[in-house]
Amino acid sequence: MTDRIVESKNLAWHHISNVSDADIEILQTQYKFHSLDYEDVLSDAPLSKLDIYKHYLFLIFHIPTINEQNGHVYGKAFFVFLSHGVLVTLSHKPHKAIDTFYERLQNSPKFSASVMGKGVGYLLYRILSEGFKDSMNIVKELANEVYRLEETIEHRYEKKITVQLGHARRNALFLRHIVDPQRNILTTLSNTKRTFLEEEQNIYFDDLHDVLDTISLTSDNLKHIVDGLFDINETLISHKTNEVITLLTIVSSALMVPTLISGFYGMNVDWLPYAFNPKFVSSLFVIGILGIFAIIFVVLRRPED
Repeated sequence: MTDRIVESKNLAWHHISNVSDADIEILQTQYKFHSLDYEDVLSDAPLSKLDIYKHYLFLIFHIPTINEQNGHVYGKAFFVFLSHGVLVTLSHKPHKAIDTFYERLQNSPKFSASVMGKGVGYLLYRILSEGFKDSMNIVKELANEVYRLEETIEHRYEKKITVQLGHARRNALFLRHIVDPQRNILTTLSNTKRTFLEEEQNIYFDDLHDVLDTISLTSDNLKHIVDGLFDINETLISHKTNEVITLLTIVSSALMVPTLISGFYGMNVDWLPYAFNPKFVSSLFVIGILGIFAIIFVVLRRPED
């Protein structure tokens, strides 16, 4: 549990990381928010949403984050209660960028006054901006990974690249899955009229909406690029398989000659020519084997397209 409050003249930001049942009980005594909202916080709701009440707003955001263990993109839940002179934010896991922003407000009275003096709507905008700033870095990392795979496919094609492409496609799809619902939430939020929200709030939230639009559009384009690379990689693997099958077919065909010779001269009949001449029969086998190696050499040395 990390329970912190930063206050200005007319605004208080109550920030809780690693929220627990005990934290919810304390909040219920301080703020008369709806019990269903508290249940959403405890259940770690998987979907982003905006609930509009007469005296406050309840929002659930999911900030894109990379799992350090498997490299998967997932949404880290961030809960917001927005009311007159009060902003309450909660999360089950720490958000490094948001925690750093909180510390700046706490350690710099001048910076705190410049931000919190513009109202609760502007403060929420700055918090979300800090949170989604790292999302742009995730997009850059994903784009670099796609370009790396493209370069790799041009030089070699292996089955493990298919797994890497699937991983990149999963991250691109999941990034858009996280961001798209929140674009609608910001549109609704910018058009919401409440006494505790400033009139110019739509400018700030529209700016944040543009950031999410960029993330969504870029992730969608990367997904299409990965799909194309996936098809190219599978085609190259198929061509490689066909080459191996062709080589095996040639070798099998070349072995037919020694097999035919051994079939005839292994029957122990007297009427075969030179049947009792070991040098002649051996020379036939040698010629057949040399023919096999010659065919394999020609196939391996042929120029690639």
